[in-house]
Amino acid sequence: LMDASLRSHRVQACDGEKVTLHCPRNTHIMIETGFYGRVVPESQLCPGRVPGRLGYDATCDVIQAKS
Repeated sequence: LMDASLRSHRVQACDGEKVTLHCPRNTHIMIETGFYGRVVPESQLCPGRVPGRLGYDATCDVIQAKS
């Protein structure tokens, strides 16, 4: 059980989307980093809410998101 629970997973969602995390009983989830921004080419960005108003120059890496 211990070996099966020591896994790393990467989860992402676009604005307005929800991410649900689950873990086995008697274990916990540890968030190592959080990132809000864009790390993909512009052609792979999630669609914006307002058509035609998509700016590419936006990143915000939250190093202390877990505190």
